[in-house]
Amino acid sequence: MWGRVDTLYVHGGKEACKEYRVGFSNLKSKHNPTAYKRYTYSHSVKRNTTLHEVSVKRATYMGLGALAMWTVEPLLISEVNELPIFEVLAIIFFSSFLLTAFRLTKHKRWHLVLKQPAFVWIAGLMGICMSDFAYIYGAQHAPIAHVDLIDYLWPCLVVAFTSMLPKERFTAQHSIGALLGFAGIYVLVHNEVSQNGFNLHYFIGYGLALIGAFLWSGYSAFSRYNKHLPTEMIGMYCGLGAVLCFFLHLQFETFVMPTFAQGSLSVITGISGAGIAYQLWDYGVKFGNVYMLSSITYVARIAAMVLLVMFGKEPLTLSLVIACALASLGVFVSSLDTQSFKRLCKRAMSHFGTEIQARPEIPL
Repeated sequence: MWGRVDTLYVHGGKEACKEYRVGFSNLKSKHNPTAYKRYTYSHSVKRNTTLHEVSVKRATYMGLGALAMWTVEPLLISEVNELPIFEVLAIIFFSSFLLTAFRLTKHKRWHLVLKQPAFVWIAGLMGICMSDFAYIYGAQHAPIAHVDLIDYLWPCLVVAFTSMLPKERFTAQHSIGALLGFAGIYVLVHNEVSQNGFNLHYFIGYGLALIGAFLWSGYSAFSRYNKHLPTEMIGMYCGLGAVLCFFLHLQFETFVMPTFAQGSLSVITGISGAGIAYQLWDYGVKFGNVYMLSSITYVARIAAMVLLVMFGKEPLTLSLVIACALASLGVFVSSLDTQSFKRLCKRAMSHFGTEIQARPEIPL
C-alpha cells in the first residue's frame, strides 16, 4: 500500500494520498474483495495515464532541444562550404559515430544495434546520410538561406507522411500546409529567376534541398512507425555513412587540409547537429507530440534566417521574408488538429465578413 501512496504523493499530492488511504481502509474493513480490486485498478489506470503524459512531455521537450541545435546548423555549414563535400561529411558522420560508440560501450548496448535487419540500416542510411549530403551539397550550389528554407519543408511533409500511418488521419489542413510551403518556395525561386535569370547552379542546389526534405521527412515517419528501434541506431547510420564518404572522398576528391576553425566547426556540427540533435529528435518523434514539434519548427526556421542575416551570410530581401512567412504559416496550419483548424477558419470568415459589411457603399 505504502509504495502506491508514495507514487500518488508524487503525481497527485496530499489529497490523493488521503483519499487513497481512506478508501483503502473502508474497503478493507468491509471485506469486499470485488470493490477493493476495482478501487486499486482505477488508481492504477490513473497512475499509468499520468506517467504516460509525463513521458510524452519529456519526449517533446527533447525534440525541442534538437530544434534549438538545428537553428545554428546553417551558420556552421556556411563556414565549411569550401571543403570537399565527402570530406566534410566524413568528419561530421565520424564525430557523431564516436559519440554514440562511447555511449554504447558505457552502457553495454552494442547487441541492440548490431542485431537490426538490413532494411533498417538502408532506411537510416537514406534518411540520415543522404539527406545530409543533399543539404550540404545543395548549400555549395545555392545561397544557404534559400537551401535551408527549402529543406525546412520537411515539417509539413513529416505531418503529411505521419498522418498516413496506422491510427493517424490525413486532413485538409495537412494539404493546405504543404501547399503554403510550396508557395513559399515558388516566391523564392520566381524572384531569383526574374532578377538574375535561370541559373542552373542555383537550381541544382534547390533540387538537392527538396530531395533532402523528402528523405528526412520520410525517415521521421519511418522512425515514428518503428518505435522499438533504439535511438543509438542514429550513430550507427552515421558510422556507415562516414565509411562510405571516406572511400568516395579518396576516389573522387582531392584532400584539402581544413583550417583549425573549419575542422572544429565540422566536429561541432557532427557532435551537435548530426549526433545529439538527431538522437533527441528521434526520441521526440517516437514518443512525443510530433504535431506540436512540427508546429514549433517555424520558430527555428525564422531564428536560423535571423542568424544568417545578422552574421552577413545572406542579404535580407523582401522575397526571402515572404517565402519564410509562407513556409512558416504552412507548418503552423499543417500541425493544427481538426477542431482548432475549424475554429481558425470560422474566425477568419467572420472577420472577413465583418470587414465587407463595414465598407461604405460607393454611389453610382
